[in-house]
Amino acid sequence: MGKYTSELMGNVRLLFMDNLKILLAVNVIFLHAGQPYGPGGDWFISQPAAIPLVNIIIIGIFFGLSSSYFMGLFFFISAYFLPGSYDRKGAIRFLTQRMIRLGIPLLVCVTTIIPVLGYVFYNPSAVPFIEYYPGFFSLRQFGFGYLWFVVLLAAIALVYTGIRTLLPAVAVLPFPKNTGIIAAALLLGTFSFIIRIWFPINTWVLLHSFEPAHLPQYLLLSAAGVLAYRNNWLEAIPSSIARFYGAVLSLAIILLFPMFLIFGEGISAGGPTPANLFYSFWEAFVGISICICLVIFFRDRICRSGRVRSVLAENVFPVYLIHLPVVVALQWFLIPVGIPSLLKFFLAGGAGVLCCFGISNYLVRKIPYAEKIIF
Repeated sequence: MGKYTSELMGNVRLLFMDNLKILLAVNVIFLHAGQPYGPGGDWFISQPAAIPLVNIIIIGIFFGLSSSYFMGLFFFISAYFLPGSYDRKGAIRFLTQRMIRLGIPLLVCVTTIIPVLGYVFYNPSAVPFIEYYPGFFSLRQFGFGYLWFVVLLAAIALVYTGIRTLLPAVAVLPFPKNTGIIAAALLLGTFSFIIRIWFPINTWVLLHSFEPAHLPQYLLLSAAGVLAYRNNWLEAIPSSIARFYGAVLSLAIILLFPMFLIFGEGISAGGPTPANLFYSFWEAFVGISICICLVIFFRDRICRSGRVRSVLAENVFPVYLIHLPVVVALQWFLIPVGIPSLLKFFLAGGAGVLCCFGISNYLVRKIPYAEKIIF
């Protein structure tokens, strides 16, 4: 992997993967920045009574494309680094360090950020915080919120450790040809459709830890990440296939408009419906196409580093941990500002990116032990 890597602090790092993580962090900030201004679900800041059509088109397309790939690609990148870490450390040290890195930030954020947001925005009885706080941790109210990602990362680490303990042999699989990738997309679409019959999109279970509708995407791409590491897929993937999957993506985007016109909100309503069937397969092919195109583009074109990119990459995980209250605060400050809501989306997203990376690097990093745990 010579031309795609660099020796940093004794560890081989994939520069283009670092750069790709930065893009995904920016994506998640803008995704939450758009919730009050587009066709999003329940949110801390209330939506206007009528959402402008331009918002529905622009933010709706952004939401649809994002949900098809970006959290799955996060899981792919995380899983890619699991085998090497396990090989170096062994099961006990690997799992201990993984649980510390994920568990301590999860505990801190669940006991601070989540209840404070709930108290400020979802406290209709207006009880004092000292009374609200203990009740928040009851099974009736408690939820992990946006930290479900950290919970699922921990669960995947546990499952991976179990698999490595029982099946230490390494699967040898060359990078799949188009038939194999298309088969994977069909499999993903099938499982997504079946699960969404009972668990539509944005239905959360187990203390808001899992959204079953997208779980097949996360598990498939996590498995792909492990296989990619073991079989050197990131170098083996040919640049030429980007043209094919770019064409698939372009066609899918064209189909997005008639899909919404025909099915409307039915695409996310679940059930054994044509809308659910069509959207599940649409999302599977779009997500896999975007992942392939992004990996190839970043590997071939954005595989360099520098001081700024290096700092940004180091801050991706803490940015995810702190981004939600920052974005919600920006949205709240923009409520009385008399500008179009689409402009508010771009302002909240852009300012959110600057604030989150700044707060992470210059404030969170200064917290005792934060440097060792989450950076």
